[in-house]
Amino acid sequence: MSSLYLENSTMGSLFRFFSRYFSKATRPTQFLLTWLVIAQLALQSFPSLRFLHRNFLSQVTPRCLNSYYRALRNETVTSRSLRLQTAELACSLIPASLQNEPVFLSVDDTTVPKFGKKFDAVSLLHDHACHTGKPYVNGHCFVSLTLSVPVSSQREGKAPLIRYLAIPIGYRMWTKERTKLELASDLVEEVIPLLKGRQVLLFFDSWYAKRSLIERVLQHPQLNIICNVRCDSAMYELPPLPNGKPGRPKKHGTRIHLNDFTLSWEMDGMRVGHRLVLTNICGERRIHAYVSCTASGSRRLFFSTLDPKNLHMSCAWQERKVLRDAPASGMEYYPLKLYKLRWAIETNYYEQKTFWSLNAYRIRRKNGIEHMVNLVNLVHSSLKMLPYLDDHFAKYQDASPQELRSHLSWQIQREIFFGTLISKAQTAKNSTDLVQALRKLASATTEVA
Repeated sequence: MSSLYLENSTMGSLFRFFSRYFSKATRPTQFLLTWLVIAQLALQSFPSLRFLHRNFLSQVTPRCLNSYYRALRNETVTSRSLRLQTAELACSLIPASLQNEPVFLSVDDTTVPKFGKKFDAVSLLHDHACHTGKPYVNGHCFVSLTLSVPVSSQREGKAPLIRYLAIPIGYRMWTKERTKLELASDLVEEVIPLLKGRQVLLFFDSWYAKRSLIERVLQHPQLNIICNVRCDSAMYELPPLPNGKPGRPKKHGTRIHLNDFTLSWEMDGMRVGHRLVLTNICGERRIHAYVSCTASGSRRLFFSTLDPKNLHMSCAWQERKVLRDAPASGMEYYPLKLYKLRWAIETNYYEQKTFWSLNAYRIRRKNGIEHMVNLVNLVHSSLKMLPYLDDHFAKYQDASPQELRSHLSWQIQREIFFGTLISKAQTAKNSTDLVQALRKLASATTEVA
């Protein structure tokens, strides 16, 4: 099987790339875990470790199933270490010419229905999207973080544009011991040390717009938030200027409601209003408040701690038309346009649940479940980064991770077949082993097709 590790082979490239995640482990553990990740690509499914061992790992390595279980329990390879390595790789994607561009963080949670009550931390959860057709489901809730970094999008015969690549960093499993707000804050604080010297914007929806989260994350000076909030959130005018009368000056002016906003700007088919306000959830900070109104009359409220004048962003070179075409007269509304980048975290949820077996796990214990979903996330995020980190896969920069996965699955099966064929041809006394190898290639070809 030594032919699998040639410098210019697909397997060699994958081993070099994925071994970074396990660099602190011993060589045998690093070898097993790298094979475990490659097995996910080869089979395009990860319902259980036993499934991977039975259908792939037992055929390429002599190690037993318990060896992989022990490798996963290694203290040097944790869910946190996997998240940090993914974040480091994501930051390494930023080219030198875009080092001053801002990066975006998005936090949200997703529900995974489970048909059983013997899983740790399983509970009755509200499914706001009604994916199962019922408002409440029995399952698990995971809080996740996505990091969007700027990369250069090359266009033939044209100037390059700036594209924001949304990399899912990882998951924390919600239990009743800690709130989702605390888990979201922990995830943000894990990656903030890696983003020193950069302008960071944090996106989240109205559920996470709580004072406990906002106060904690705004302790980092380079971080600002842009979020959707409840329409009944308290807003106040800025405090009046001192009038010379005795007594304590007012902390804020009169209360503001949604109807008090003048909708003077047209943006993406909506009328939008903007005001500087004070709010309870953001303390004494002056907040840029935006109210959008659709043609049907539905209104939404957004808060931003970012002063649009302080945005370090090359707007004219953005790949997204909605960002590129912002006129200079409407730059104060630019934070509201940026909020649309939060949708990338929902796309990641959809892809991982539909194509990457995120919701197919059969593990009962909490630590094992969290470790497994982070391994699934590791492979998905790696295939979004691999075309930018390895020239062998550069042609997949504009493709989905699923396309690259299909290509890698075929290449892995192909190289394993030829490695097995060469090995058996050197030692076999009859043609039986070679026939079995050919049958294996035929079955692998059928599966890929």
